[in-house]
Amino acid sequence: MVDELLLGTLDDLGKGDFQVFKGYLNQNNLAGVEPIAVSKLEDASRIETVSQMTRSYGGEMAVKRAVEVLKKMSNMKAA
Repeated sequence: MVDELLLGTLDDLGKGDFQVFKGYLNQNNLAGVEPIAVSKLEDASRIETVSQMTRSYGGEMAVKRAVEVLKKMSNMKAA
């Protein structure tokens, strides 16, 4: 269910916004959460990005991380 929620959210992002989203994932801007390496996200599709997020953070934290990134992007609708 978490994967479907995250994928649906990422599917709603345009190409440029999706690249910005991935850029935020490799920044250390959430306390207690390690960033995901650039090499793991650089050419990742939306599905691969979701898989990497859930592997790195676990389900609940992946959703929290996505909401935090979307807020930083000023995309309150998706958040």
